[in-house]
Amino acid sequence: MPTIPISEAKARLAALVREVAASGEGYVISVNGHPMAELRPFVPVPTPGRFKDAIRFSDDAFAPLSNEDAEASGL
Repeated sequence: MPTIPISEAKARLAALVREVAASGEGYVISVNGHPMAELRPFVPVPTPGRFKDAIRFSDDAFAPLSNEDAEASGL
């Protein structure tokens, strides 16, 4: 990740944000030559439950296995 001084980041912030969003590459922002922060693309955190309607179980999904199915499964 390239490093840029905070003064440059402040002056070019809008352009840097567009560049980071388009390229996926980030920047390290430095203060007096020391790395202090990162400007990087936003990655959304997966929302719990977003697939809740994507999986459907049959009515007997939790019914006991038949002896034949249990033996075939190695149980």
